[in-house]
Amino acid sequence: MKHLYFVSNNLVSKTNVIFPKKTSFKRARIQTMLSKKGEESAIALAKMKVLEEIEVVYTSEYFGAMNTGKYFAEEKRIDLIVDERLNERVVGNLGSNEFRYLKGMQEHDFNFKLEHGESILDVQKRMEDFLLDTLIGPENNIMVVTHNIALLSLLAKYCNKGYNLYDRLILDYHDEVMFDGTFHGMDLIEFVYDEDKCVGFRRIL
Repeated sequence: MKHLYFVSNNLVSKTNVIFPKKTSFKRARIQTMLSKKGEESAIALAKMKVLEEIEVVYTSEYFGAMNTGKYFAEEKRIDLIVDERLNERVVGNLGSNEFRYLKGMQEHDFNFKLEHGESILDVQKRMEDFLLDTLIGPENNIMVVTHNIALLSLLAKYCNKGYNLYDRLILDYHDEVMFDGTFHGMDLIEFVYDEDKCVGFRRIL
């Protein structure tokens, strides 16, 4: 059995960082830093008993994800491997629409995407590609630092889909709510695999 612990640290800095004018929206998102509380939450991961046996840390190329994984990797003296397949969903061209438009459309249609953007199912595909490569490795206890929508896309494959009174997406697995329409400060979800098959998962944070 392999145990993969997916982390999404959503506590990013709200500081008004001014990037050079040529910086793209995507690059600015990648370079967004953790807030002080986000750093504290990242440091606390290394003290969690459930994560004592972690052998390797994979992270997206986003600064917030790498900074989340680095404390754990340094504390445990293990490898921190950057993999762009763990990146957050590519938004694409919003045009005159607000970000919540994309959020609402994609929660109702996992195939929906904007021009030059990714759908939920697109993200799910690259997350699964990452898993196929990772599950054939020698490690049995693995930390994966990724992002909200990337993690949601993986949960969507196995969970029942519903909506709350505010028409926000709810995902549940065996009567346990895995996603309730809002994102937490930090999400930590354990997936258990037997060879390449997911046999269960649970929310820890």
